[in-house]
Amino acid sequence: MNKSFEKMFAVLDLFSMDRTTLSISEIQKETDFPKSTIFRILNTMEAFDFIEQNKENHRYALGFKFFQLGSIYQGNLDFREVALPIMKKIVEDTSETVELNILDKADRICVEKVDSPLDIRNFVRIGDRKSALRGASGKVLVAFLSEEKFETTLASLKSEECFDEAKFRKEMKRIQKQGYDFTKGERVPGSFAISCPIINHKEEMIASITIAGPIQRLTEERETELVTILVEGSKEICQRLGYFGHPYNLENNGLL
Repeated sequence: MNKSFEKMFAVLDLFSMDRTTLSISEIQKETDFPKSTIFRILNTMEAFDFIEQNKENHRYALGFKFFQLGSIYQGNLDFREVALPIMKKIVEDTSETVELNILDKADRICVEKVDSPLDIRNFVRIGDRKSALRGASGKVLVAFLSEEKFETTLASLKSEECFDEAKFRKEMKRIQKQGYDFTKGERVPGSFAISCPIINHKEEMIASITIAGPIQRLTEERETELVTILVEGSKEICQRLGYFGHPYNLENNGLL
């Protein structure tokens, strides 16, 4: 690779969500490049709007071109393609089935899955449609909707038999607070499900990711392990989609 490009990428790699601006001295300390080289790199990128300098404090930040390119990249992302390798890793780590669901009106629909390698496992088909009223996958999808969409979905759920609106709203607040849901035998007797939201760069909930399997494999220690693995996996998917927040409240639930 061209040495000039290597140095340019080394400088760009110093920017992060925690460090959005850099000074010349900070770049020199991190890279050990001569100041003349750093000036040349920054001036070139600034000329093409990839870097911007604050004239008051002389610190450098990423320029508009990166926002433009990032928007193009985000537009080309298929969240299923982003999620699939992480889902496969979760299955490797847990030996349980992992599925990806979206919300359609008041139903959750499976759009991707990776099966457990074990003989006794949770069974789901891509395209399966179930009410979002029961089960972790559907309830997480409802809990993280915008207020307007939540009320619309709630109106559809009211037609379901034995629907208790006050109880459901309370449950949604609990899920919002802890950032995930864990159910046992709620939709399928003898099975469990843990689900987390998938949020994109627009801070919109677009899907839920779920670990599901037979209750007989659960222990208190394994429950904690599964929740932690799923939360970390869902956070990685969100970050790859451009969302760097984390609605998960593991500390308050004794998991961290």
